[in-house]
Amino acid sequence: MFCQQIRQTVNDSLQTFFQTPFLSSQVIPQHLFEFQVNSSIYNWQSQTLNKFLRTIKLFRAITHGNKLMDGGWSLDGRHLIKNDKNFIINMGNFSNCSCVLSSSCLMVMGIFDMDINSLEVLHTYFMVPNFVIGCFPIEGLLKSTLECFYNQSCMLEIDKYISNSLESSFKFSALNENLNLPNETVESIINRLMIDSWSSNVSFSSYYKICSPLSCTFTYMGRNDIFSVVITILGLYTGLSLGIKLFILIILRSIEKIINNLSFHGLRISIKNIFICNTGQKLIRRLHFIFLLITLCLIFIFSTFTLKSITIQINKPSLSTYERLSKQYSDSLQCSCSHISIPYQSFITIKPNFHHICSSHFVSNEWISYLYDNGDFRLSLEFTDYRFSAAGQFLLLTSFCQLSQETVNNTLSQLYTSDFTNVQVLSPSVLNQQIETMIKQFHSTASNLFLNSLNLIRETVGSDMIMSSWFTNWIFIRESVIHSDWSAHTTPVTYEACDCGSSWKCTQSSRGMMSGCYALEALLQTALQCFYDQDCIDSNGVFTSLNISLLQTSQFGLNATFQSLLNNLMVEEYQSNLSYEKYYNECSPLSCQYSNMISHDATEAIISLISLYGGLFIITNCLAVIIVKIYQRRIRRITPEGTEQNT
Repeated sequence: MFCQQIRQTVNDSLQTFFQTPFLSSQVIPQHLFEFQVNSSIYNWQSQTLNKFLRTIKLFRAITHGNKLMDGGWSLDGRHLIKNDKNFIINMGNFSNCSCVLSSSCLMVMGIFDMDINSLEVLHTYFMVPNFVIGCFPIEGLLKSTLECFYNQSCMLEIDKYISNSLESSFKFSALNENLNLPNETVESIINRLMIDSWSSNVSFSSYYKICSPLSCTFTYMGRNDIFSVVITILGLYTGLSLGIKLFILIILRSIEKIINNLSFHGLRISIKNIFICNTGQKLIRRLHFIFLLITLCLIFIFSTFTLKSITIQINKPSLSTYERLSKQYSDSLQCSCSHISIPYQSFITIKPNFHHICSSHFVSNEWISYLYDNGDFRLSLEFTDYRFSAAGQFLLLTSFCQLSQETVNNTLSQLYTSDFTNVQVLSPSVLNQQIETMIKQFHSTASNLFLNSLNLIRETVGSDMIMSSWFTNWIFIRESVIHSDWSAHTTPVTYEACDCGSSWKCTQSSRGMMSGCYALEALLQTALQCFYDQDCIDSNGVFTSLNISLLQTSQFGLNATFQSLLNNLMVEEYQSNLSYEKYYNECSPLSCQYSNMISHDATEAIISLISLYGGLFIITNCLAVIIVKIYQRRIRRITPEGTEQNT
């Protein structure tokens, strides 16, 4: 069964893993790709293993707590005893080990004569080396080794005592001890899913081919090319040459006019000549000068007083630099991580706080032994009394606390080995939000996986109506077992008009606790209130109740049931400790960029004007010529018409 189930589990899980996409926004380096894929494979292996083992452990815990009857002979040594009220099954003790209180009781398997009532060995024929029987078949198998099956003589010896012995036709060969250790237990083999080794083939070339990048970009530091330098020099040369010529011409003419027009009359004529244009050429020069001056002023004003966005890059910024920039330029700051995948364990620790009942004496062997008290009191109790199956309920509670802690710790281990993926550096607030969301998703996933396995086993056991040795769901009809030649018949137990023959979830209140068809169903519907009441939980005062003050720091109140606790894997809260400094160092940004709005520099504006001056000089001159020519043409058209009218 284990071989078939494990093979099916691994194959199904492998198909799911192959269908899971590998996501990356860009092509990642080969070494990083192989590291991430191998990490994913490791996490998949751990998840598959933990899921399978969790189901096995839940099944073992429920079988033991519910005291489910098997059809074969096992070490529990159960036999019927009765009084005037009912029959019960009495469990035997072996070497001071009771199958009621522990599922680890073992006895070496062999071929012998035995007293079926006292379980006393009368004669031993053959002992199977390191193969044992337990309270349940699965318990004995897990603690056994396959040593006998590595020895052909041992296998033939067992065949001799089988009723349908193969004898000379026995063709089964012994296992090869060069492949595995003969003294390895079956439990150890199952704990590695019966797999001796894993092999994987990670192909970067196949990944690159499927990724099929459309383009690649890169940046580098370099000088301007010769073409750009020549164009810039020519632009400046043209503007400067024309500007200097004009400037010198204006100065020389101004000096000449100042010398020639020192008199008031000459000054008056000079001023008049500035505004009076006697010729078309003068008009063109004046208009050209005005256009050029206005254009240059407008460009200068626009360049100087309008804002522009600039992008500033800082290489390998420290954390303090990033924090300073984040405060000033939070809207535009972008820092690219050199490592886009960061292991969670490098910057965060998560500590789960479990409900205090999992650390109380109510999950101790002493408390369970105290409740059971060798089972003598059960002859005087009704099957619907909580105390009838109390030991089973607390055995289940103990198992659930252990399995919940194991599930959470295993899931945390998988989380720590997985990566937090992000291209850009996240701010502390955004990082905290994402981590909180991740913890909620992690808890929800772990809880759902645990509950899915639990509910599957509950439904299977309940639907099959497997009889419990506690006699809480089915009991023997007394008349059918009085005579040895009669067949034993059963009838369902009834809980408040609900009988276990129609529903395996029947429960009823009993002494502040719950009783039901199965110890598991009763436990899940039990509220916490009784555990905080000394008279309810133990009126004898041998074990103290839980401190009521613990409720102040608990999210589970008095009316919370164990079902609600189990839905949260017995976890009160998760305490996370996130180191932003470690996260930033792991991210290790190569550069940070941010945008800033600034005014144009006056010097830069002047240089731009000089570069543009040559072109503007020609354009404004052409514009002035065109306007003057159009004006003169219109004047010529008007003058003849006026002359004809005068004639």
